[in-house]
Amino acid sequence: MLLPALIAVLLAGCVKQSDYEILQKENQQLQMRLDQTNEQLRLTQLELSAQQARSEQLLEVQSKLEKSQEQLRQTQAQMDALKVEFDKFRTQRRTAMVGKKYPQLSLEDGKVLRDAQITAITAEEVSFRHDGGFMKVALAKTTDDLRWEACYDPQEEQKAAHDRLLAEGRRLEEKLARDRSTPAPEAATSTVNAATVLRQQLAAQRQQLNAEFQALAAKNPGALQGPVWDSTRPEASPLLNSVSGSRAVLGLSRLQSMRDTINATLRQLQEVDPAAR
Repeated sequence: MLLPALIAVLLAGCVKQSDYEILQKENQQLQMRLDQTNEQLRLTQLELSAQQARSEQLLEVQSKLEKSQEQLRQTQAQMDALKVEFDKFRTQRRTAMVGKKYPQLSLEDGKVLRDAQITAITAEEVSFRHDGGFMKVALAKTTDDLRWEACYDPQEEQKAAHDRLLAEGRRLEEKLARDRSTPAPEAATSTVNAATVLRQQLAAQRQQLNAEFQALAAKNPGALQGPVWDSTRPEASPLLNSVSGSRAVLGLSRLQSMRDTINATLRQLQEVDPAAR
């Protein structure tokens, strides 16, 4: 306590009182700025520590994500390998079925083949030679035993049929685009040809949709009774445009997807023939 007082006395003797007060205020201001700077430094260090913690968390999450992606790649590779093996097994099994004989084979539509023999088999159909000649039968319309032996998957067949419809739709769109760029003298012929192809496509799609509905109706006889289906224009059937119907019948979403494909084809047809329905 004595030393600061002594310094003050000495300063008072060497410096004017007003200058001393100015220096004292400047010293106080400098001290305040120093305190503020120290506080900012402390806050910056805290923020830096928080960012470092977040960075470490991010690196940990990224590491886990990379491990999950690697596991997913390995699982996908295993699935692909299993599919290749299954496809090979199924091909061998179907090949072995060629030549198999049936004294009598009752198909799902009630038709009976006598002295039947498999001459060829694909993913969609079976070719038979029987006492009445030759015929092809969709695998879906054969028998439970034959479908099981051929490793038939109805969902896989439905997806394949849907993919074929989409591919055909894309092909038609490309053809229509080419026809529109055809010189004027050939335009009328191209329009007629495009309309014919589209009508054939539309008829095939409607036939497929009717067949899918019949299969679904067989599984849901109670829910699909009454005037819910128009086989002439199945895409306009009340069942496909009813929200309550969609909730009531499992599997209806596939029919609605096929309806959308038909409507797309119909719109293409109406572009070249406005009177088409």
